[in-house]
Amino acid sequence: MKVDRQEQDEARRDRIARAAFELFARSGLEATSAQDIARAAFVSRTNLYRYFPSKVHMLLAHFDKAVQASRDDALERLHAGANPQQVWDKVMARMADLGVRYRHLVGAVGQAVLGAGPQSGDEQPKSPLSFPARLAPVDGLKTALTLGALVEPVLLAMQAQGRLRPDVNVATLSALLVDACLLALLHGGHRDQREVMRDWQDRFSLLMYGALAPGAVIEGARD
Repeated sequence: MKVDRQEQDEARRDRIARAAFELFARSGLEATSAQDIARAAFVSRTNLYRYFPSKVHMLLAHFDKAVQASRDDALERLHAGANPQQVWDKVMARMADLGVRYRHLVGAVGQAVLGAGPQSGDEQPKSPLSFPARLAPVDGLKTALTLGALVEPVLLAMQAQGRLRPDVNVATLSALLVDACLLALLHGGHRDQREVMRDWQDRFSLLMYGALAPGAVIEGARD
């Protein structure tokens, strides 16, 4: 019985996050009300507050799930023997596509991950679902770790192939690459996926300098 209740709670939480994201994608965070989300998710406003303290938390919950799905796909491809460079290309292309398609939501995710949201003072949002919401550091950290966990297996596969130096700290490098991705998206000005990828390639080249094994190269996603 307890398991059934947990499964129901998780399903309801996923439904709320998915419905909220669909509304955010169409109308943006600020233009989406608590009532809009409750109606789309077929729950009461009270249940919104029970599962998520803010709209940003709903966004991050859906984002985390999408990133986890991409990680599962990357791991499956790596275990099947795919070239790590090809897996890297697919992961980066997917992230670039999402960054351009949902560019109006990148700021909220970026603030949470990079710690740019308000962190000091005693001021509280007027409503639990107001925006921007004050996030505890652990909220952004969870999303940052999810993103890092998406990149890290690909880098580990490259290291196993001898393309990265054996003494490179892959977890740290993954975090730096994720930060570079988000900073590029937050900088904005990209008209399409190709422009994002060119920007990322320049940033990745700087970060990967010194991490690559002698004679190894890493390319950006191919056009």
